Amino acid sequence: MFHLIKSATKSLLLRAGYEIRSVRETPTDDVDILAAKTVKESEYYTQWTGPCPLFSPWLGHPDFQEIYEGATKFTLVSPDRCYILINLARYAAHLAGDFAECGVWKGGTALMLARVLGHDPAKKLYLFDSFRGLPPVNQEKDPWFSEGQYSAKSVDSVKELLRDFEDLIDIREGWIPKTFRGLEEAHYAFVHIDVDIYRSNLDCCGYFYPRMVSGGVMLFDEYALAAARGEKDAVDEFFRQSTRVSDHTSNRTSHSDQVATAYQQQHDVTKLISSI
Repeated sequence: MFHLIKSATKSLLLRAGYEIRSVRETPTDDVDILAAKTVKESEYYTQWTGPCPLFSPWLGHPDFQEIYEGATKFTLVSPDRCYILINLARYAAHLAGDFAECGVWKGGTALMLARVLGHDPAKKLYLFDSFRGLPPVNQEKDPWFSEGQYSAKSVDSVKELLRDFEDLIDIREGWIPKTFRGLEEAHYAFVHIDVDIYRSNLDCCGYFYPRMVSGGVMLFDEYALAAARGEKDAVDEFFRQSTRVSDHTSNRTSHSDQVATAYQQQHDVTKLISSI
């Protein structure tokens, strides 16, 4: 009887222009939800639910799954963000220049990038990580992070995960920016930056930006996450201060209405800053 009443009520409301939907309960201990209440510009951090169904290939579309399959337990990057990572990498794979990732953790997103590149002899995938977690943290800039957080404990497990791509990868174990030494002449088509904190992001911008090929992509994983506000501050600060950046920024829509903030440089390098 209850189900009949429920169904009849929903039908009546639909005819009147209303729709009943279940609302997911918000966890009260989620770091980003807590951070969003106190972070600078907190009024602009919000959870958004679309008014209509959107194409969401990260739910299992074959084109996505062939790259994503088996990587889930080796990454903290959500499937929708992995979809953006994969598609931007596919675009950049046709450009001259190598690939790089800063912040490898257990190797999940590195595996996806390696699968995109395959065994292209003209490409190298550089992986930068201490494999001991985050370095000492400035609590004023990054209050939601701590030293040693996200430790992968061993580089060997990452090597094992990527064993089919030994010819492609070059793992640089240690602390950024010291691990950039010896690569002064390198050029990059795609860089995935997942280092969480202010100082590390600033160091990555300083090294990679001058070495990006025309049309290359820098993808910042946590740019829009409240707890990682230090990342957004570092990226915004760097590009504001760079004399090579245009005086304006533009907002662009990425795949499936996922929002990415894009900076357009004078030499036609696009930096995509995304955390969807």
